Amino acid sequence: MKQFILTAAAFLCMAGPTANADDGTDWPDIPLLSITTEDGAFPTCEIVYPPEGCVGTGIEAEYVKGRLVMTLRKDTLYDSGEYVKDESGMRVKIRGNSTGASEGQKPYKIKLSKKFDMLCRGDEDYKEKDWNLLKISTWNPGFDGAESNFLTALGFIVSKAVGMEWTPGYKFVNLVMNDKYMGMYYLTDAVGRGDKRVDIKKSGYLIENDAYWWKEDAYFKTGKQAVMFGYTFKYPDSDDVDEPTTLNIQNYLNEFEELLSDENGDVAEYIDLPMFARWIIAHDVLNSADEAGTNMYVYKNDFDEADPTSSKLKMGPLWDFDSAFKNPDDAGKWSKLHESSYFYYAELFKHEDFRKAYTDAWAEIKPGLLDNVKAGFNELKNAYGPSIDESMELHKTAYPAECQRSLQAQADELTAKISERISDIDMLTGQYVTGIGGIETASGKAQVVRIFDIYGTECSTKDIESLPKGVYIKLYGDGTAKKVLKRQ
Repeated sequence: MKQFILTAAAFLCMAGPTANADDGTDWPDIPLLSITTEDGAFPTCEIVYPPEGCVGTGIEAEYVKGRLVMTLRKDTLYDSGEYVKDESGMRVKIRGNSTGASEGQKPYKIKLSKKFDMLCRGDEDYKEKDWNLLKISTWNPGFDGAESNFLTALGFIVSKAVGMEWTPGYKFVNLVMNDKYMGMYYLTDAVGRGDKRVDIKKSGYLIENDAYWWKEDAYFKTGKQAVMFGYTFKYPDSDDVDEPTTLNIQNYLNEFEELLSDENGDVAEYIDLPMFARWIIAHDVLNSADEAGTNMYVYKNDFDEADPTSSKLKMGPLWDFDSAFKNPDDAGKWSKLHESSYFYYAELFKHEDFRKAYTDAWAEIKPGLLDNVKAGFNELKNAYGPSIDESMELHKTAYPAECQRSLQAQADELTAKISERISDIDMLTGQYVTGIGGIETASGKAQVVRIFDIYGTECSTKDIESLPKGVYIKLYGDGTAKKVLKRQ
């Protein structure tokens, strides 16, 4: 592998106009995307700053037209052809806000003129026009070397493990643009409406609680929404949004928010409690540190004006995992989004029916969670073999400070963090168990006759000190019971 990297690096430095799939280079065994733009222009962006009272450094970016060819082992998987509007070719621009504005490797959005499944899954329904190229490196002080290359992969593994209705697909790719090597990327589905994406009817909605609403042409605000946020549209397209379309969903959310502010309000009339619970469980598992992060998508399958609550509001796909495990001091605590005042969860957890939805979902998710994470990383290793590590070595020729540790080393670190979070969440969810007396941190009561975990499974010992940290239910000889918090 070392000889391959040295050869490839030297070639990229001197080859100039022939760094592409046909140049004879022995590329790593993952797809190679070769983009050639009109006049050799590279996408650029302008940094924009929020108006007073708003937050976030954003970007404004324009598409560049061109051609995309995707190859693997010298075989052509896709060729968009030269750009002809609505007929062939593609357009590419810098995407993201803080990530697009930052130095170094840029993330991109690709828009094909004709639909195609860039992930080659063998099903016509996967064909779409919009695709993302996400940076491979995430700066994060919570990890060895203050970097992770597989947080996005872990986020999608966790998304599937908690049972989200749709998880974006992805592949690792290398990118060459205008004969310049641009690094290793995640090529992913884009968040949007589609038969194999967020599968909603034409009357439905896919919207985002968005800190960058001030950049968008179509948006709305609700009565109790945090002042720095607005709702923006992923579907319908902003060009198709009119006043009645906006008022329908705006009024629906306002009615839900009124019920939410009343601890006895029937919020289940408006939202899908289990799906809201699974979304926040994922962030609790990942210990997300950004309480005001964007990418909080919600969707509604359809909207029947005669019966608006005939379909419930659901949490949309999980996206953007940059803040996972970011603050080591947050170990043993809820994720920031769990208690954030910038979205609905702090109020939702005041409702007994939502607390039950959370504990019920966690009881279902927990037993297989760690095995699902291990299996997810094993699938990556089996699917790509050494080509991921080879590509990371190649990536370092463009970005020497990135991709410093192997897939195996990072998978081990991420798996260990998930294992710790499972214990943390077991402990934290004890406060939501109902029907048992208040929590204690020491016994001092009658003799303990049985101990159960919070899901009702009897423990094999009556010695609380021999059990791992978490919340347990002690049954005493006098017939009383107490929740017990074991911190270590």
